[in-house]
Amino acid sequence: MNLIDHLSDEELTALAGAASRLPDAPAKWVEAAVALWKVAPRPAAMAPAPTLWTRIAAALSFDSWATPPLALGVRSMAVDSRHLLYSAQGRDIDVRIAPAADRFAMAGQILGPDETGEVELAGAGAGAAGRWITHLDPLGEFRLDGIDRGTYQLTLRLGGDEIVLPPIVIGERVG
Repeated sequence: MNLIDHLSDEELTALAGAASRLPDAPAKWVEAAVALWKVAPRPAAMAPAPTLWTRIAAALSFDSWATPPLALGVRSMAVDSRHLLYSAQGRDIDVRIAPAADRFAMAGQILGPDETGEVELAGAGAGAAGRWITHLDPLGEFRLDGIDRGTYQLTLRLGGDEIVLPPIVIGERVG
Protein backbone atom coordinates (compact mmCIF):
# COMPACT_ATOMS: atom_id res chain seq x y z
CA MET A 1 0.00 0.00 0.00
CA ASN A 2 1.26 3.49 -0.85
CA LEU A 3 1.77 6.22 1.68
CA ILE A 4 -1.12 8.67 1.55
CA ASP A 5 1.27 11.57 0.86
CA HIS A 6 2.29 10.02 -2.47
CA LEU A 7 -1.19 9.23 -3.83
CA SER A 8 -2.54 11.01 -6.89
CA ASP A 9 -5.90 12.76 -6.74
CA GLU A 10 -7.58 9.85 -8.55
CA GLU A 11 -6.07 7.27 -6.16
CA LEU A 12 -7.08 9.37 -3.12
CA THR A 13 -10.66 9.70 -4.44
CA ALA A 14 -10.89 5.94 -5.00
CA LEU A 15 -9.49 5.25 -1.52
CA ALA A 16 -11.98 7.66 0.11
CA GLY A 17 -14.86 6.03 -1.80
CA ALA A 18 -13.77 2.54 -0.68
CA ALA A 19 -13.43 3.72 2.93
CA SER A 20 -16.95 5.18 2.90
CA ARG A 21 -18.35 1.73 1.97
CA LEU A 22 -16.72 0.00 4.94
CA PRO A 23 -19.14 -1.10 7.69
CA ASP A 24 -19.12 0.84 10.95
CA ALA A 25 -17.57 -0.74 14.01
CA PRO A 26 -20.09 -2.42 16.32
CA ALA A 27 -21.59 0.02 18.85
CA LYS A 28 -20.14 -1.95 21.81
CA TRP A 29 -16.62 -1.60 20.37
CA VAL A 30 -17.07 2.15 19.91
CA GLU A 31 -18.34 2.52 23.51
CA ALA A 32 -15.41 0.46 24.85
CA ALA A 33 -12.89 2.56 22.88
CA VAL A 34 -14.38 5.84 24.11
CA ALA A 35 -14.43 4.54 27.70
CA LEU A 36 -10.65 4.05 27.58
CA TRP A 37 -10.10 7.80 27.90
CA LYS A 38 -11.20 9.74 30.91
CA VAL A 39 -12.78 13.09 30.16
CA ALA A 40 -10.94 15.93 31.88
CA PRO A 41 -13.13 18.44 33.69
CA ARG A 42 -13.86 21.51 31.62
CA PRO A 43 -11.65 24.46 32.62
CA ALA A 44 -13.41 27.52 34.04
CA ALA A 45 -12.42 29.58 31.01
CA MET A 46 -14.25 27.12 28.77
CA ALA A 47 -17.36 26.92 30.94
CA PRO A 48 -20.53 28.08 29.24
CA ALA A 49 -21.43 31.70 29.86
CA PRO A 50 -24.18 32.26 32.41
CA THR A 51 -27.51 33.05 30.86
CA LEU A 52 -28.90 34.87 33.86
CA TRP A 53 -27.32 37.79 35.70
CA THR A 54 -27.61 38.40 39.41
CA ARG A 55 -28.56 42.09 39.54
CA ILE A 56 -26.91 44.03 42.34
CA ALA A 57 -27.67 47.64 43.22
CA ALA A 58 -24.57 49.60 44.25
CA ALA A 59 -24.72 52.12 47.09
CA LEU A 60 -22.96 55.48 46.98
CA SER A 61 -20.30 55.66 49.73
CA PHE A 62 -18.56 58.92 48.81
CA ASP A 63 -19.22 61.87 46.50
CA SER A 64 -16.63 64.66 46.36
CA TRP A 65 -19.31 67.15 45.33
CA ALA A 66 -21.36 66.36 48.44
CA THR A 67 -18.54 67.38 50.81
CA PRO A 68 -19.00 70.98 51.99
CA PRO A 69 -16.07 73.18 50.84
CA LEU A 70 -15.38 74.35 54.40
CA ALA A 71 -14.71 70.77 55.46
CA LEU A 72 -11.82 70.68 53.01
CA GLY A 73 -10.11 73.82 54.34
CA VAL A 74 -10.23 77.58 53.99
CA ARG A 75 -8.44 77.64 50.62
CA SER A 76 -10.56 74.95 49.02
CA MET A 77 -12.28 75.78 45.75
CA ALA A 78 -15.08 74.09 43.87
CA VAL A 79 -13.68 71.93 41.09
CA ASP A 80 -15.33 70.49 38.00
CA SER A 81 -13.82 67.03 38.46
CA ARG A 82 -15.77 64.57 40.58
CA HIS A 83 -14.81 61.50 42.59
CA LEU A 84 -17.44 58.87 43.43
CA LEU A 85 -17.06 55.67 45.42
CA TYR A 86 -19.71 52.92 45.40
CA SER A 87 -20.02 49.64 47.32
CA ALA A 88 -21.68 46.48 46.04
CA GLN A 89 -21.35 43.01 47.63
CA GLY A 90 -17.64 42.83 48.39
CA ARG A 91 -16.62 45.24 45.64
CA ASP A 92 -15.79 48.92 45.71
CA ILE A 93 -16.23 50.87 42.50
CA ASP A 94 -14.07 53.98 42.19
CA VAL A 95 -15.34 56.43 39.53
CA ARG A 96 -13.73 59.73 38.52
CA ILE A 97 -15.27 62.23 36.12
CA ALA A 98 -13.21 65.09 34.71
CA PRO A 99 -13.71 67.73 32.02
CA ALA A 100 -12.00 66.91 28.72
CA ALA A 101 -12.24 69.84 26.26
CA ASP A 102 -15.97 70.54 25.78
CA ARG A 103 -17.00 67.08 27.01
CA PHE A 104 -16.14 64.77 29.90
CA ALA A 105 -14.08 61.64 30.54
CA MET A 106 -14.94 58.91 33.04
CA ALA A 107 -12.31 56.61 34.50
CA GLY A 108 -12.81 53.96 37.11
CA GLN A 109 -11.61 50.82 38.80
CA ILE A 110 -13.37 47.87 40.38
CA LEU A 111 -11.71 46.88 43.65
CA GLY A 112 -12.55 43.39 44.86
CA PRO A 113 -12.45 39.93 43.34
CA ASP A 114 -10.30 39.76 40.22
CA GLU A 115 -12.72 39.27 37.38
CA THR A 116 -12.90 40.31 33.81
CA GLY A 117 -15.96 42.15 32.73
CA GLU A 118 -17.72 44.80 30.76
CA VAL A 119 -18.71 48.37 31.58
CA GLU A 120 -21.68 50.08 29.95
CA LEU A 121 -22.63 53.77 30.24
CA ALA A 122 -25.98 54.76 28.76
CA GLY A 123 -27.96 57.98 28.68
CA ALA A 124 -30.71 57.87 31.31
CA GLY A 125 -32.14 61.38 31.37
CA ALA A 126 -32.58 64.71 29.68
CA GLY A 127 -29.55 65.86 27.73
CA ALA A 128 -27.81 62.49 27.93
CA ALA A 129 -27.31 60.76 24.65
CA GLY A 130 -25.19 57.86 23.62
CA ARG A 131 -24.01 54.53 24.84
CA TRP A 132 -20.45 53.45 25.60
CA ILE A 133 -19.25 49.89 26.21
CA THR A 134 -15.73 48.95 27.20
CA HIS A 135 -13.93 46.07 28.89
CA LEU A 136 -11.99 46.07 32.14
CA ASP A 137 -8.22 45.83 31.83
CA PRO A 138 -6.26 43.28 33.95
CA LEU A 139 -6.23 45.73 36.89
CA GLY A 140 -10.01 46.17 36.80
CA GLU A 141 -9.77 49.66 35.29
CA PHE A 142 -11.82 51.29 32.55
CA ARG A 143 -12.02 54.63 30.71
CA LEU A 144 -14.79 56.27 28.67
CA ASP A 145 -14.25 59.47 26.68
CA GLY A 146 -16.42 61.98 24.83
CA ILE A 147 -19.32 62.08 27.28
CA ASP A 148 -21.77 65.00 27.04
CA ARG A 149 -23.50 66.67 29.99
CA GLY A 150 -26.51 64.78 31.30
CA THR A 151 -27.68 61.95 33.51
CA TYR A 152 -26.27 58.49 32.82
CA GLN A 153 -26.66 54.91 34.05
CA LEU A 154 -23.43 52.96 34.67
CA THR A 155 -23.73 49.16 34.60
CA LEU A 156 -20.91 46.69 35.30
CA ARG A 157 -21.10 43.05 34.23
CA LEU A 158 -18.61 40.91 36.17
CA GLY A 159 -18.75 37.14 36.25
CA GLY A 160 -22.43 36.34 36.83
CA ASP A 161 -23.21 39.70 38.44
CA GLU A 162 -24.69 42.81 36.89
CA ILE A 163 -23.96 45.77 39.15
CA VAL A 164 -26.14 48.81 38.55
CA LEU A 165 -25.04 52.17 39.95
CA PRO A 166 -27.50 54.93 40.78
CA PRO A 167 -27.90 57.52 37.99
CA ILE A 168 -24.86 59.80 37.67
CA VAL A 169 -25.17 63.46 36.73
CA ILE A 170 -22.23 64.51 34.56
CA GLY A 171 -21.28 68.11 33.99
CA GLU A 172 -23.43 70.00 36.43
CA ARG A 173 -22.48 70.32 40.04
CA VAL A 174 -25.27 69.03 42.28
CA GLY A 175 -26.08 71.15 45.33
